[in-house]
Amino acid sequence: MFARISPHRAKHFYHQVRPRDCALANESAEHHLLKLELATAARAAGFRAELEVGNEARTWRADVLVFDERDRPFMALEAQLSPMTPQDARMRTDRYAADGVAVCWISVEKRPWERGVPSLRLAPPRNRGDGWTVRYGMARYTWAAPHTVKTKAAWTHISCSLDDVIRWILQGRVHAHTGPGGTVWWTAPSYVHLAIVRARLEADAEAVMQEAAAEQRRQAAEQRAAATERARLAAEQRRLAAEDRRMAAEEQAHEEQQAEQERLTAFFEHAGIKASLWPAFMELVRPPPARPSRAASRAPPMATGCSSTAGRARGPRSNWPVWRALTPQRSPGGLRT
Repeated sequence: MFARISPHRAKHFYHQVRPRDCALANESAEHHLLKLELATAARAAGFRAELEVGNEARTWRADVLVFDERDRPFMALEAQLSPMTPQDARMRTDRYAADGVAVCWISVEKRPWERGVPSLRLAPPRNRGDGWTVRYGMARYTWAAPHTVKTKAAWTHISCSLDDVIRWILQGRVHAHTGPGGTVWWTAPSYVHLAIVRARLEADAEAVMQEAAAEQRRQAAEQRAAATERARLAAEQRRLAAEDRRMAAEEQAHEEQQAEQERLTAFFEHAGIKASLWPAFMELVRPPPARPSRAASRAPPMATGCSSTAGRARGPRSNWPVWRALTPQRSPGGLRT
């Protein structure tokens, strides 16, 4: 192996001829360089970091495995430059979690899996002496003062140096947080607490709004029910009034009929007519039917050529004179005669 400086001004080792028995022989220079940067950042934070370390079951092999103060592995730093599906990223993350090891995936380009697993997207140094920069993966929660529901609040991604981010992650100052949309990023617990407080305020405000809307719907329903009841009562009152008018009319007609019957009875008794003849006299004195109109009374002439009056059918004699004779008349003063 030989030492050299990369185009990014970072020192690293390389094989002049790749041997088959070297674990680092089949990886690119960029991948090896990134692993060295991660290991250097972990060691600068005060932790022991080793390259290419796997578990006893050989279910995973970390690019950089970081050990705690008790010399137990707790964090794997994976330099993932080759393509990988989100399903593979989730599966490999679960393998680490099964052994109690957290993992952070690092890339230098936008990848489809970076939103679903704890990850960092880096930018290489531009000038000599510059360090690697985290472009995506670190976020803070900003909430404008005063902290109310009406003020704006959002998660914003920040840029910072790779050394600082690795130190914050290994020291537990930042944690992997899953946002409402399922996106995973690294952030401080204080920001998570602030987001939770905002979410609770929004939930309370939403509950108040829903309760107010429910109260409005209840009042509207009560008003509709009251209007329906008023309409029903008004209709019932109109029906009762109509029934009262009908009953009053029937009662008045009955009284008039009874009074007429009593008057005729008194008349028959005064005239000395037997009670058995009263129905015949009642039939006799019944008022005549209404007179037909002048146009209807004009009968067409007979077909025999006779005069128009010769062939007319003679109807029954009107009993109107008898009715006038039997019915007492009112005097000009209003009294019956």
